[in-house]
Amino acid sequence: MKYNIDDILNIFIENINSNKFIRAIFSNPTKENPYKKINLKPVEIKGELFIQIESFKDNKAFHKNYTLDECFDHLKDITESFKQILISATEEEIQVLQNKKGFSLKRKSVIGKKIELSHNKQKNYILQDNTPIPFLIKLGVMSESGKVTKERFNKFRQINRYLEFIEDTLKELQEKNLIQNSMKIVDFGCGKSYLTFALYHYLKNVKNLDIEVIGLDLKEDVITHCNSIAQELEFNNLKFLKGDIKEFHEFDNVDMIFSLHACNNATDYSILKGLELGAKAILAVPCCQSEINQKIDKSSTTEIKGVLSPFGNHGILQERFSSLATDALRALSLELCGFNTKVMEFIDMEHTPKNILIKAIKGNPTEEKLTLKREEYNRYIQFLGVNPLLDNLLKTILKNKQIKKTENKIRLFYFIFLKCIVCLLLIELE
Repeated sequence: MKYNIDDILNIFIENINSNKFIRAIFSNPTKENPYKKINLKPVEIKGELFIQIESFKDNKAFHKNYTLDECFDHLKDITESFKQILISATEEEIQVLQNKKGFSLKRKSVIGKKIELSHNKQKNYILQDNTPIPFLIKLGVMSESGKVTKERFNKFRQINRYLEFIEDTLKELQEKNLIQNSMKIVDFGCGKSYLTFALYHYLKNVKNLDIEVIGLDLKEDVITHCNSIAQELEFNNLKFLKGDIKEFHEFDNVDMIFSLHACNNATDYSILKGLELGAKAILAVPCCQSEINQKIDKSSTTEIKGVLSPFGNHGILQERFSSLATDALRALSLELCGFNTKVMEFIDMEHTPKNILIKAIKGNPTEEKLTLKREEYNRYIQFLGVNPLLDNLLKTILKNKQIKKTENKIRLFYFIFLKCIVCLLLIELE
């Protein structure tokens, strides 16, 4: 049986007015729709009922609360803009599918579903408070009973935020068949290693993966302390090494590298080492990006002193611009090397100003896309008017990739040539 738009709207109106509406998820947008997904749910603010509309566009989420009348005014446009809708109510779930002929429905009865009207509901962390977790207790984040200490709650939030990125990255790697059930991971500049221990616990004890994890740092006392904790926790495939990123040769290849708050060019060397080791995922949270800022002051061609002189005329603005410009260059450089990149907020600015995370997953771009990316990269370098260290580091990587590509073409040519010779010989023998 086919339904029209008014039938679908009546389902919403009836469930909302009878206080049975829990949520709705709109997905599979039409071609004209700028939003990837939209969620609806009821919220109570200062005793008044609203419908919150959460819209997803360009990897960003936008929230707005509407009165019931305002929401009903928007519902028709939203409903017509998506091919798939899941409506959850206290007594049933309704799957709505839209095609050129109209709408079709599938209804399923449910029992015991409750409406959550809290506007600020408790955060559902990957690692839960009030649940004893040995490594968090050992690191002083939790008490023996599993209660997160007040002084370390920001660290607890940071760890969970980090694991959210790890979870998303793991899912993407598995969906692209870049990994199976084992991983080799390196944490460059691991420091006190809160996140390294969290990573190991999550992948080994929660996700049950076969993993090897190495934390690398320059401070010998920190390395000794972290190895001692790893042994006490019986994290057998986690070890910490003292050494420089540039000299790391413990693994021949890796699946993922992570670099948290590596100062200035240490992030660039982490990226370079990840590329050299064939990393399938690179996660970096840069720190103290001062190189480009210093080089801008000495450049006679930079547009920061030209078109963007309102930035260049003020030291603090130029410094902040340079930090963003540096991270943009890093993301662009990884794209030039065949990665798909995203730049995201790692944790709220109120907890640390160093809150930009660069996430790069190995892709399979076409030659045409790489050519366009090279043109974009060259324009950007010319605009900055500086010669960044990362640009020099990448030249070797890109040169080696080109050599390898040429060698593969030569091998393919000889293979085809030899195959033709064999075919001709077989013909002669016949």
